[in-house]
Amino acid sequence: MKLGLITDVHNHFANLELALTQFRQLGVDQILTIGDTCDAFSKGEGADQVAALLKANSVLGVWGNHDFTLCREVSEVAKARFSPQVLEVMSWMQPRMIIGDCHFSHKESSADPEDGAQLWDISETPPDLEERSRLAFGAVDHRLQFVGHYHEWWAGTPEGQLNWHGKEALRFDPMQRFFVVVAATCNGWCAVLDTHRGELIPLRCEAV
Repeated sequence: MKLGLITDVHNHFANLELALTQFRQLGVDQILTIGDTCDAFSKGEGADQVAALLKANSVLGVWGNHDFTLCREVSEVAKARFSPQVLEVMSWMQPRMIIGDCHFSHKESSADPEDGAQLWDISETPPDLEERSRLAFGAVDHRLQFVGHYHEWWAGTPEGQLNWHGKEALRFDPMQRFFVVVAATCNGWCAVLDTHRGELIPLRCEAV
């Protein structure tokens, strides 16, 4: 199976459109967003275009800290700021998704996605992703875990960080567990996860 991965779109619909075009050209089977697709703290610019693209491409996914309040128990303020289409698409988002031996969540699996405070918490600057991956490995048993949130490429195993920064494909040893941070689509990145070949292929999607 080929999965197209986007994350942290933050209403940047032009980058999203480029990512979706590449996914179509590469023949992905399903597109997933790993959270912060729309931004509840913006004035809403770009959210309608993002929602339309997600709907047209049957995108599934999870919520993040920036769009959590658009997905469940939406306030009257948010209803006044965002269109029914945005709220409809955001209502499809889940706290986490499992596909085969892959776990997808906006933050590491040790954080409760139903708890907004945990979604927002970054207790150290810069975040200690090696420690966060260690907590994630202890929280769930899935072999591959994918998150967004941190806006950079990062990968590690239970033994520690890998020397990989999104400049080439990341190949997954079938006997090893991996924790992977996918870089932000708002910064011009997306990826294809080929579960049959066991690799993650970073792709540029930056609108000029």
